[in-house]
Amino acid sequence: MKTLNVLVEPGVLVDGAAIELDDTEAHHLRVRRVEAFADVRLFDGAGTSARGSLTARGQAVSVSVGIVQHTPRPAPALLAVGAGDKDRFLSLAERSTELAVTQLIPLTTERSQAVDTRFRDSWLEKARRRSREACKQSENPWAASVEEACALSRLAERYPRVNWLVASLDGAECPRLGATESVGWIIGPEGGLTDDELTFCRERLDAARVSFGSTILRFDTAAVAAATLTLDRRRTKRGGA
Repeated sequence: MKTLNVLVEPGVLVDGAAIELDDTEAHHLRVRRVEAFADVRLFDGAGTSARGSLTARGQAVSVSVGIVQHTPRPAPALLAVGAGDKDRFLSLAERSTELAVTQLIPLTTERSQAVDTRFRDSWLEKARRRSREACKQSENPWAASVEEACALSRLAERYPRVNWLVASLDGAECPRLGATESVGWIIGPEGGLTDDELTFCRERLDAARVSFGSTILRFDTAAVAAATLTLDRRRTKRGGA
C-alpha cells in the first residue's frame, strides 16, 4: 500500500514524539481504512517532515514520529493577486503550495473591490488550511503563506526588496530569474489593472510587464502561469543556460 501523507501542526514534529492527530486527519485515515502501525509521512507545512507509524485507539488516532527532516526555506516567490472570486482564490491557495509559491497575497485593486464575491479576510483561515493541506498531495514541506489583503499602494512597504513583475497582455518575455532572488508577481482581477495602477507599478515599483500569450486569462490562471514561469526561469538560471 502506498504510504499516506498526514498533516500536523507546526512545531510538533520531534524525533520519538507521539502525536494525536486532529479530527480531520483522523477521519481521513479511517475513511481510507488505514491499519494500525501503518507507515505514514508527516508534514507540518513549515519546512519539517518525518516518517511515522500509526496507532489507533477507538476514534483517536496517534502517530509515533521517526526521524525528522528540516527543509530550508525556499527562495521568495510572491503572488499578489486581485482576487475577484473567493472560490477561485481558495483553489489558488492549494496550487500555490504545489508550485512552490512562498506567499500568496490578496491584492486590493480598484476593480476587485467592486466584485461582491471577492475574497475577503474572513476567508483567510480557510485559505490557509487549503494551502497547508496541499503539502500532502504535493509533498512540498513548505505551504504557501496566505497573507492578509494588501492595497497595491502598500506592496513596497509591506514587501520590500522584491523584484516585481506585472502580468500584462502587452508585456514582454519574462526575464531570467536568480535562483535566490525575491520575485513577486502582480496579477490583476477580472478586467485587469487600471491605467493608473499600471503606471504606479511601473513608476513606484519598477515592475516590468510580462506577457503570458495572446489570450486573456482569469486571475487564477494567470497566477498559476506566473508561478510556473518562475520555477522554469530559476531552473534555467541554475543550469547556466
